[in-house]
Amino acid sequence: MRKIYYTLTALTLSLTSCNDLLDRMPDNRLVIDSPEKVQQALTNAYPQIATTLINEFSSDNIDDIGADNIYSNFLTRETAYWQPILEYNNVDGLQNIWDYHYKAIGQANAALDAIETTLHNDASLNPAKGEALVARAYAHFCLVNLFSQAYNPNTSSSDLGIPYITRPEEEMNPQRQRGTVAQVYQQIAADLEKGLPLIDDSYYQMPKYHFNKKAAYAFAARFYLYYQQWQKALDAANVVLTTNDATTKNLVREWLDFRDAQKTGTRSITAYAQAYARESEVANLMLQPVYSQLSTNYFIETNQRFSHAYRVSEQETLSTTNLWDANAASKNNGYEFYWFMPFTSRADLRDIVLQSKFPTFKDGSYTRTILVPFTTDETLLVRAEAKIMLNQLDSAVTDLNIWTSKYVRGTVNSNPNGNTFTKAQIIAFYNNLAYSQSTPSGATQKKRLNPSFTLSAEQEPLIHYVLQCRRILTLHEGLRWQDIKRYGIEVARYQHTKEERNISTIQGVLAPTDVRRAIQLPGTAIGAGMQPNPR
Repeated sequence: MRKIYYTLTALTLSLTSCNDLLDRMPDNRLVIDSPEKVQQALTNAYPQIATTLINEFSSDNIDDIGADNIYSNFLTRETAYWQPILEYNNVDGLQNIWDYHYKAIGQANAALDAIETTLHNDASLNPAKGEALVARAYAHFCLVNLFSQAYNPNTSSSDLGIPYITRPEEEMNPQRQRGTVAQVYQQIAADLEKGLPLIDDSYYQMPKYHFNKKAAYAFAARFYLYYQQWQKALDAANVVLTTNDATTKNLVREWLDFRDAQKTGTRSITAYAQAYARESEVANLMLQPVYSQLSTNYFIETNQRFSHAYRVSEQETLSTTNLWDANAASKNNGYEFYWFMPFTSRADLRDIVLQSKFPTFKDGSYTRTILVPFTTDETLLVRAEAKIMLNQLDSAVTDLNIWTSKYVRGTVNSNPNGNTFTKAQIIAFYNNLAYSQSTPSGATQKKRLNPSFTLSAEQEPLIHYVLQCRRILTLHEGLRWQDIKRYGIEVARYQHTKEERNISTIQGVLAPTDVRRAIQLPGTAIGAGMQPNPR
């Protein structure tokens, strides 16, 4: 039997508990010659650095709280203004993102190669093969959606992609070719089509730290949505949610639990973050422990300059006029309308409206957190968007109402609007709302959309609504940046000062076709000869 040696990454997941997260282990050579060692290799097939911070700080979810604000760093300043991002050994920086995603891809490829060669495609390893294929697809998906333009059937055959690696790399510094976005998407689709049928939850000891069946299909639903294959997105989402509305509603998070101290503890930033990322939560389909500064304290203390500020909330997100809140300032800036009520602060240089989602763990000098990359709530909104694009409008509205009925309180301040709405109400609300303008007083939640596909007069207001629901649901998590790219939404960067919190100026605008929507490659990749993104 041929023995194959693979290098494990320096960090491996410990799945004993959330508190243990990632245990250090020595970098060594592993002989993958048994099913157990395949399983061990696959624990490292998940990126331990995320794209979340770069995505979030590129989006319109943040404001700049003053050029004189000392609480920031080079990475956030450069990201927020879409400038070249230099490397400062930042854990969330581009070099780490690039390296750790390709390390994860390498582990998936090592497992696949061992299954095929050393272990002779043993049928008992089909679940491992499925996991490796889906994990490989996911890491490439994260990279292409950061370093390339959004998928566009009119341009993706020429838009630069990222290297799609399908075999173990034997060279120390391999020469990689970028290919195109279209090619990357084709390869992701191929991996998913082969991998999804092989996923078997009984293979896992801790399913939520792996691509279990629901997490894998939630990923597929998001991928096919971005790929503009609406029916495939709908079909994948149905695997996660079923087609029975009552069952679907039971699978979505019980957000009212955040007002129950018996279930989430006393209301605090720490308690909310831990409850949000809880393994036992049915709505949490997969958990991803990562090294990141993106803990709750990062927003509150370390990086006060760039945040989801009062202005963003009041003009565009939580406390703006929404369907469920005709008078946004009627009670506590509208925050009482949410079971998952945000934390707010305007102390000193701070100006933030925060949804606490990132539990913080320390490992020596390193900060770790747990991300929740896939939830039933987000998959429900994926399904609603796919249905809109398939002209299944009434069914899409049903899905949206399932979500708002769980996320939004219906009895605040004798709220006449409730928390479920008809198609006619949604269309009328968005038709009557002004389009956002990149001026200090002109911002609204309704951005001009410039997608690569056509929206009808009925579809557009419903798309505005699903984008707003997703923006609120995934605040701080980075998905808003992908919607901005997919729909060609202009982004204005608003700046305030400590003395004039209610006065803002526009310090930068990212146009719908700006090439900077594809984040530039890390300097080391360019230095090694890889073609950079256009600038």
